[in-house]
Amino acid sequence: MMNQDVLKSLLNPIRMKIFQHVLMNEGVTTADLTKVLPDVPQASLYRHINKMVQDEILSVVSENKVRGVYEKVYAVQNNPLTSINKIVEEEDREQLYMVCYTFTMSLLMDFGNYLNRDTIDLQGDKVGFRSIPLYLSDAESDRFLKGLYDLLESVLEHEPAEERTLRKFSYAVMPVGEKEEAKDV
Repeated sequence: MMNQDVLKSLLNPIRMKIFQHVLMNEGVTTADLTKVLPDVPQASLYRHINKMVQDEILSVVSENKVRGVYEKVYAVQNNPLTSINKIVEEEDREQLYMVCYTFTMSLLMDFGNYLNRDTIDLQGDKVGFRSIPLYLSDAESDRFLKGLYDLLESVLEHEPAEERTLRKFSYAVMPVGEKEEAKDV
């Protein structure tokens, strides 16, 4: 059974970046993560890492003594994506619903946090959301998703830079009933 708190934790964009980096690199230290996420204050980075250790996503696998101080080395302890993949494979409808619910609530929380900023600029901040119905055959859908994945892959490894903002891109794809009205929301 999928722990919803773990999934919610991982849906945080900074934690997802941490998770991706640790997953792709063996033995990651906070110093390594500081290089990957230079725009995240060190205190915040430590809080995110501690939350991921608490949620048993990451674990301390060793400690290195660096200039008289012990530096923790992290690895993935439990990969939540494995649990999600199992839920998908088993077609556990209740758990699938809960995963989607958690995903959707995470989006709402992120949007609420954005709206609570002192100043917002939807256009300048490139904020947007749409629901666009598309009539696609299975082959057309496969080509569309492959093109989308290729496009995402081309930007996934971008390093933080002064001109870059950490953004969260989320989407859902599913068939809807033919009798439902198809209109752009």
